[in-house]
Amino acid sequence: MKSIITLVLVVFTVFFSFAQKKEMSEIADSISKDNYEKVHELRLGAIKLLASGFLDVSYEYVNSQTSGYGVSLMVNFDDDIDYEKFGLIPYYRFYFGKNPEFKGRGFFVEAFSYFHIGEDDSFNYNQQGNFVRNDDTFFEIAPGFAVGSKWVNSTGFVFQLKLGVGRNLLGESPNEFLATGDIYIGYRF
Repeated sequence: MKSIITLVLVVFTVFFSFAQKKEMSEIADSISKDNYEKVHELRLGAIKLLASGFLDVSYEYVNSQTSGYGVSLMVNFDDDIDYEKFGLIPYYRFYFGKNPEFKGRGFFVEAFSYFHIGEDDSFNYNQQGNFVRNDDTFFEIAPGFAVGSKWVNSTGFVFQLKLGVGRNLLGESPNEFLATGDIYIGYRF
């Protein structure tokens, strides 16, 4: 009788352990599938917003495990900083991280075009030789490249670091080059 009870207990233990592994595997597969199907992402640039009142909002569509494209909107709410007032940055990214649970995460390289409007508040000499301040507004186009890294957790929270450089093409801006980047916080859905 003891051997029958022991055999029954062993069979139930083995059966329930396999059932639990299968259940946990199904839960993990559903989480992975849900995360893999999340392709829309909204991000907010934290450092620029906190330090200077410069709003940087980005949207990205992750179209494959290794690429994504999107657009960033930049709006300057600080009147003391006159250089950039408004900007629009379409971009395309190449991701180098391979993770079966997520698309578009890890180290990336980005190609972008920065279309921006600003004010040139530099000082120059006029035709009479007087030192005068420029208050001209300008429109500029700056193609460039950026590198960064993105982390995404299972709930969809996104943390990203990015740094890039571009070159102004039209010669309207007082600066020949510009830098872009920030620490971004966002959500993938």
